[in-house]
Amino acid sequence: MFNKYFVSVGIVDDGTQPIGLQTQPANVLDRVEFDERNVLLAIQKLKPNLSAGPDGLPPLLFKRLQTSLAKPLALLFTQLLSVGTVPDIWKQAVIVPVFKKGLTSAVSNYRPISLTCVASKIMERIIAKQIYEYLLNQIKSFI
Repeated sequence: MFNKYFVSVGIVDDGTQPIGLQTQPANVLDRVEFDERNVLLAIQKLKPNLSAGPDGLPPLLFKRLQTSLAKPLALLFTQLLSVGTVPDIWKQAVIVPVFKKGLTSAVSNYRPISLTCVASKIMERIIAKQIYEYLLNQIKSFI
């Protein structure tokens, strides 16, 4: 029942892209740095009480082993970015229904939550932070 309901209220990507400003930036973000420091910072921001994704590795494992995992993860992320791919399991998610309010027997009172792999969340957070900092610097150069 949940699957049918979530599919019925989901939005299908039509492939259109928004039209943005056609400007040339003064500089480009030509690489993303993965080092022990930014991996540690990303791990420290994880919520330890959340559930594991499709790989079965919970955030608490990463939090408890952060000093041991930081360097290997930095090396792994660097290699993955250099070849432009990620493990197939990182592209999967476990969809879990979470109750909102109202009658618990009504499927429409639930929302879907995607549980993804923690390692991919860490990599994502590092990339997003560096993109954000780059864009912030671009905005400052326009002002």
